[in-house]
Amino acid sequence: MSGDRPESRAIRRLLTDQIEEIWGKGRTDLVDANYAVSIADHMPVPGQPSGREALKDVVDQFRAGIADMSMDLHATLVAGDFGVDVWTLSGTHSGDLIGVPATGNRLSISGIDMVRVEQGRISDLWHVEEMAQLMDQMGAGTLDIGKPKGLPAEPAAHAGPGPDAGPGADAIVPGEARFTPRERRNLAIARRHIEELWAGGKVELAHEIYHPQVVDHNMAPGQKPGIKGILDVLRWLREAVTDLAMRIECYVIDGDMACDRWTMSGTHTGALLMGVAPSGKRFSINGMDVIRIDEDGLVTDVWHAEEFARLLAQLSG
Repeated sequence: MSGDRPESRAIRRLLTDQIEEIWGKGRTDLVDANYAVSIADHMPVPGQPSGREALKDVVDQFRAGIADMSMDLHATLVAGDFGVDVWTLSGTHSGDLIGVPATGNRLSISGIDMVRVEQGRISDLWHVEEMAQLMDQMGAGTLDIGKPKGLPAEPAAHAGPGPDAGPGADAIVPGEARFTPRERRNLAIARRHIEELWAGGKVELAHEIYHPQVVDHNMAPGQKPGIKGILDVLRWLREAVTDLAMRIECYVIDGDMACDRWTMSGTHTGALLMGVAPSGKRFSINGMDVIRIDEDGLVTDVWHAEEFARLLAQLSG
């Protein structure tokens, strides 16, 4: 498996430290050891400065606002110099958090991180958390979380080699040269999943791609289980955003697991979108998905995180 080499094990340790030690135990002393001085956070919290001290501050703020905070690490993926972790944060809102005073409410959100490692330290960080869900659980709406400074970008689905290129034509695939035959197959399945089904809207592929008992580990409120529930979400999204476009930026494949990182954009002209009436406003958000693929080539598990707080801010701003 491509993630079994010594350098891959080192990246997996950095991922585990990031979730279980730094976030789970508040060991911000590990930030200087595990992150490059010039760490690039490509998806910072709005207003967050850059650098290692900023990362420490965010951890400290969350742990001050959630005194009993715990982190569950569900999976790590490693390929080439990239790594991915999938996690759930839970605890009690016992102190000020993102400007919201303590409510005593129970909080639980999931997220996905992607990192790039250079010379043994994390040099680049991408992360998506369920911030809209967090604000809702605190009874705070969306505030200005994710509110854009300017207009959202135009759709980037055709960025890349040429005007007819697919949404993942220029995606980075770290470590591809070392993939096992099964990992090469799983990359092809991951591409069909996000590029054809989700970006292309080819709903007829769902029963070819998903296992009949597929588990969505981050279901929307009221979402039905299995393939039907996933297709309901896809149809809801495309009815609300008829010009929806996606650009897939990276795939990380590790054994039976695959992660994709993407940008989605469009204009809200159709049906209600997260309870917001169509306004004709444009939006652009980031997201990541992690899937598990069985021996028969069917997706059995899906984890996903999207910038829905940013989406709501752009639609209502």
